[in-house]
Amino acid sequence: MKILVPGMLLTAVAWTAAWGRFGILTEFSFFPLWLGYILVVNGMSESLLRHSLIRSMRVSFLALFAFSVPMWWFFELMNSFVHNWHYVLAHPISNLQYGIQASVDFSTVIPAVLSTAYLFNHLLRHLRLAHCPPVRIRHSWLALSVLIGVAAFCVLPVFPNQTFPMVWIAPLLLIEPLAYVAGTPSWLRSLENGQCRLAVSIMVAALFTGFCWEMWNYDSLPKWVYTIPYMGCCKIFEMPILGYLGYPFFGLVVFTYTALISAVLLRQDLVAMFDR
Repeated sequence: MKILVPGMLLTAVAWTAAWGRFGILTEFSFFPLWLGYILVVNGMSESLLRHSLIRSMRVSFLALFAFSVPMWWFFELMNSFVHNWHYVLAHPISNLQYGIQASVDFSTVIPAVLSTAYLFNHLLRHLRLAHCPPVRIRHSWLALSVLIGVAAFCVLPVFPNQTFPMVWIAPLLLIEPLAYVAGTPSWLRSLENGQCRLAVSIMVAALFTGFCWEMWNYDSLPKWVYTIPYMGCCKIFEMPILGYLGYPFFGLVVFTYTALISAVLLRQDLVAMFDR
């Protein structure tokens, strides 16, 4: 409850600012809005489960904000090939301000997704939705996955209208096999052991977080809009409904990337932390 109520208040105030037209308060509402969301989700975890991702990671939770910035700039680089989204600003700003403001906003992505995944993972545990048939992982499959991922990155700039879904899938095809082979924490290894709760909770959490992203973006300014080939109709907020299928894959990318970098830089096992 210590962070739940402040998080709810911050979310409410920032949401009002985001959808209102209050000048600089609206322009800089994204970070406080998502900081409020992060506090709310962790506060709900504390209230329901007596633990949360913030409690588990303690001060190293702050590193997630730093890890998030280069990850999302990578996706911005991928978007420079496919042009699936672009930003609408209230007024022109300098490249320096854009870079700083965007980086601050991007920093909330990983903490939001993983905090939600942590909550969902433990709720599914209480519902005893944990087990699935063990998946036998063959090294030939891993090698093929990496090859497909590399090929996708090579083809993406050449045929962006045909291969744009690979923006969300190709990174996963590369880094998850590498994490598995390297022996770092991996949701793929959990599937191999007949534990599907982690992967399911990550995918559902990313979809839930994505819905919130699109909802709060809808009447905000700045905001983003989509130009996705063959999928322009049937929108929920600004996102075409089929576009939401990318969020579960994105969630897996977020977890694998964070688990890998946490193991290397923080010496922390993110999978074990989620199972604790």
